[in-house]
Amino acid sequence: MRSFNHSSEICRLLKTKEYKNLGLVPTMGSLHEGHIKLIEKCSMECDETIVSIFVNPTQFNNKTDLANYPKSTKKDIQTIKTINQNAIIYTPVESDLYSSPAQAEIFDLDGIDKIIEGEFRKGHFQGVATVVKRLFEKFSPNYAFFGEKDYQQILVIEKIIKNYGLKVKIKSILTVREENGLAMSSRNILLDKETRYDAKIIYKSLCIAKKMIKTNNIDKIKFFIGELFLVNKKFDLEYFCIAENSSLKEVKSFNSKLKLRAFICVKAKGGVRLIDNIALF
Repeated sequence: MRSFNHSSEICRLLKTKEYKNLGLVPTMGSLHEGHIKLIEKCSMECDETIVSIFVNPTQFNNKTDLANYPKSTKKDIQTIKTINQNAIIYTPVESDLYSSPAQAEIFDLDGIDKIIEGEFRKGHFQGVATVVKRLFEKFSPNYAFFGEKDYQQILVIEKIIKNYGLKVKIKSILTVREENGLAMSSRNILLDKETRYDAKIIYKSLCIAKKMIKTNNIDKIKFFIGELFLVNKKFDLEYFCIAENSSLKEVKSFNSKLKLRAFICVKAKGGVRLIDNIALF
């Protein structure tokens, strides 16, 4: 296992190695089972694996959220070591990715960054696109690995790849969940035990939507989900919508010819935001 703070050191190392496939797993640390699955998949499918750990400041539109984001770099490094002793770990100093002060680039993402999650986190996806593009440009990976919990993020990154002619292919895995269905997230650690258990209502809501979609109109589904959270006082429903799978344009009526996905975000007590999504069929 090798850990580096500067990308130039990794590039020098890679020049000494022979490999066909280089895989990249970008993370913000505080690794959980979802990250572990990504690292395992990358390690199995690629000759060389780079795991980055960097809490990217430009994707936070809320300074408190950035300050509170959980960090456990030493523990994360040990976790990676147990999965792949030969993994290359990139824990960059901020100056290796940004000049000071850190600022996001502005990309034309065809509006996909301004809807659903983007409507509530202004500039978030511009920050995501900035850091991921820079990681791709530094290391030129053949593959990059992401989880479908952040499905909208995957579409944003695919836009960047297409718009800039980058030679990396995205590989995704299904959302990894806790026993109660809550999507694995680094933010889950910020929840108390009771709230973390009760957060099962998020996945339950998505499953209800999936069950209702073919026999009910979308307004009725949205009303039903809204009522669930009006009754439950522990979580505030920030948004629930049903959108076309690739454009993320919200749909108003069911169409069997379209692939649809439901997206949800709730805010738990203490202000922790929890997002999730599910393919409806």
